[in-house]
Amino acid sequence: MKKHWKVPVIILGVFVLVLAGLYGWMTLTAQRQLAAITYEKVDMARVADGVYQGETDAGLVSVKVAVGVENHAIREIRILEHQNGMGSGAESIVQTMIEKNDYAVDAVSGATLSSEAIKSAVSKALYAGQAK
Repeated sequence: MKKHWKVPVIILGVFVLVLAGLYGWMTLTAQRQLAAITYEKVDMARVADGVYQGETDAGLVSVKVAVGVENHAIREIRILEHQNGMGSGAESIVQTMIEKNDYAVDAVSGATLSSEAIKSAVSKALYAGQAK
């Protein structure tokens, strides 16, 4: 009777090891992509009225935004594209950026990579609107 359980237990063990390896790989990949995200330095006093686009590709997550500025204040942030895996909750971060008139806000818990990608894209859009 013990022999009947041997093969299923081995298969289950291999399956668990594969899942653990996949999880580890995805975590490491996300950490590397997070570390590679860049942000532009923005002085809102130099950002002219208009709508500007910015985008960031962080591998597992990519985002494209349109940012509306009026009187040196962020009035609107539209997410045009967001390939996010499971980070769609990060999209709520745009309201905080509008309220604070800054892209440098806290990330949404549980959606850090998507949050940082959105912040990066917004920083690039605002940078495009700065008077040179």
